[in-house]
Amino acid sequence: MDPNVGRKVVAALRAGQDDTVFEIGPGFGAITFGIVAAAGRVVAIEYDSGIVRAFREEYGEVDGLELIEGDALEFDLRRAALARGARRVIVAGNIPYGMTSPLLRVLIENRDVVTRSVLMVQREVAERLAAGPGAGASALTSVVAFHATVSALFPVRRTCFHPRPDVDSTVIEVDFEGAVERRADPGLYSDVVHAAFASRRKMLRGTLSELAVRRGVTVGDVERRSGIDLTRRGETLSVEEFEALALALSP
Repeated sequence: MDPNVGRKVVAALRAGQDDTVFEIGPGFGAITFGIVAAAGRVVAIEYDSGIVRAFREEYGEVDGLELIEGDALEFDLRRAALARGARRVIVAGNIPYGMTSPLLRVLIENRDVVTRSVLMVQREVAERLAAGPGAGASALTSVVAFHATVSALFPVRRTCFHPRPDVDSTVIEVDFEGAVERRADPGLYSDVVHAAFASRRKMLRGTLSELAVRRGVTVGDVERRSGIDLTRRGETLSVEEFEALALALSP
């Protein structure tokens, strides 16, 4: 990675000596040592055992850095944070395309201990997440937007890496601490979103019918209580409109 990009990522973390940072996929330390210099403690989680072994052989023990071999998607972030005396943590990482969605779900599940995340993701994914719900949105986009504020910070061209990847990237911030306070139950909100996106071609009246029955109401009740026209499709709704549907399905 271009050193200038690494410095920008570290600066975007806004980490201080009182902060604990969990870095996902440190590799050979492109941004790790910059984070160590800024933060009080860094816990780096690396999946590749060969990289972990090479890292330890090259650098040995590094003050302020704990290197763990493991799968970030299976890692108990909450337990690890509390075991290290950190009530809230910052998460950083250069995230492969196939890992982005499951990792975001992990961060949402651990939002009580994650203050914010600074992640490098594929450019197209970043654009969808930062744009939020609306045309071209997905269930994931709408769920993330319920829990966090997503901002695109800066682009990273593929030429900044060696070997060069096939795609450009963007560094985003996923801010849980500064997110809007919501009234709807998160689980029910997620159910509404996933039902709405289950069949993109169907109107909400059809996609929400089964969920409405399970909740003991009719789609007419949902439409009246929410004020949302259920002839619309899920990708046209804002977070606030999805929340209104979730509240309409609440007791």
